[in-house]
Amino acid sequence: MMRILGMQTSPWTLVLLAGDILVSLAGAAVVLGLLSEAAMVQPWWQAQNLCAVLQLLGLQVLVLYIADLYDQYQDYASALNLSRLIFAAWLALVLAVLYFRYFSGLYLGRQFLEWQGVAFGVGLALWRAGFSALALPTRLRRRLLIIGAGQAGQCLAAALHSRPNSGFELVGWVDDDPQKAGAVIVDRPVLGTSQELPALIKAQAIDLVVLAITRDRSPALLTTLSRLAYNSVQLMDMPTLYEAVAGKIPVDHISEVWLFLHSVGTQKKYYRKFKRLVDLGLAVALLLLTLPLLPLIALAIRLDSPGPVLFRQQRLGENNLPFTVFKFRTMQHQPQENHGSWALAEDPRVTRVGGVLRKLRLDELPQLFNILRGEMSLIGPRAEWDRFANEALEPVVRYRPGRRATDRPGTLVPCGFEDRVPFYGFRTVMRPGITGWAQVMFPLAGSSLAELKEKLEYDLYYIKNISFFLDMAILLKTIRIVLIGRGK
Repeated sequence: MMRILGMQTSPWTLVLLAGDILVSLAGAAVVLGLLSEAAMVQPWWQAQNLCAVLQLLGLQVLVLYIADLYDQYQDYASALNLSRLIFAAWLALVLAVLYFRYFSGLYLGRQFLEWQGVAFGVGLALWRAGFSALALPTRLRRRLLIIGAGQAGQCLAAALHSRPNSGFELVGWVDDDPQKAGAVIVDRPVLGTSQELPALIKAQAIDLVVLAITRDRSPALLTTLSRLAYNSVQLMDMPTLYEAVAGKIPVDHISEVWLFLHSVGTQKKYYRKFKRLVDLGLAVALLLLTLPLLPLIALAIRLDSPGPVLFRQQRLGENNLPFTVFKFRTMQHQPQENHGSWALAEDPRVTRVGGVLRKLRLDELPQLFNILRGEMSLIGPRAEWDRFANEALEPVVRYRPGRRATDRPGTLVPCGFEDRVPFYGFRTVMRPGITGWAQVMFPLAGSSLAELKEKLEYDLYYIKNISFFLDMAILLKTIRIVLIGRGK
């Protein structure tokens, strides 16, 4: 870290800033080379035009700073952050046009501003993605200790191992279990106990300490962590880091309190109302655009196999209310009571026309009417068939380790009930979507309760982090999946 104007600043933040400046100036130079001098009142090298270009540069950097896009630890190669960068570049373009039209005494032609804005957006995305790809795996790696070498800690270690470019380096474990002292777990040693944490942090140059104990945290451990919180080391709980690395929430390692504090308390009501207006506008626009296509699809389905054109099924919607979803039929027609099996990756029931419709996602078009009826959204958790959803919601007994003096070691005692798939009921707090985070991150899911559970982890991530940028990332990923034909 270095101090600039009294503030602690990372040299890597300055690297990001320098790269953005070069991208902006290079974009201006390229556009000036392609456009005629009509883009400027005077030749570009004159002082007033150079001053105008510098003002444009300052405006673009300011927008990026306000959008919180100077965090060097973010992965700017991810779809979510790329959408944030592109949106920031577009916003800077709109502000620049307004600024030089109404507020600045200097002049930059609108044609120049538009093309420079496009060049800046493309160059910015390429530069930031390259920066993350090169810097995160090496220069920006953060060394971390995991407190707790049990299932939660090992789950996090597996996620870190599967994403070597995440920017995190697991140094080892801290665990108070005497049987684990000196053991090697997931290729990393148990370095000591929680009482040795301060010394271990200093000796191992640790940047991040992660608490991976879901329950039964001792008062002594919490006291030690409270003291560490005032030092330079960063503290984090396992679900939060796992969420950042894997893009989903580990339902086996969270509690109702964690979910409430991190999700239910921040409903983002205003964005959800705005989202509903966008849903209505896009649904109407898409229906108008695809209107000539609908009868052709219906005719192809009828000629390909006997049965109705539309497939109707009871699904579980917002607040656990059932509704009827509409889709173009893509399978051989059979009575509704025989639709009781899970979908398969290579399902033999799919017709020839149905296979094409599924790959292009055209079978989803009738769900636009579900959006207009207020039953669905364009983006959200997938609407599951109520039969499978009710199976996931079936209450089962929850157990915890025994705490009484008479309980033998390893004894489990009942402590209430939970969903068969934990926290499955939370996914219905909002309207289901035609596409969603689970659909684009785990597109082949839906063949078992285990896959339903993993989809839930992605759905909870979306519910917790719902935002304009996340919706943009989902749309970009959906387009990519349609183009390469992934999914069921």
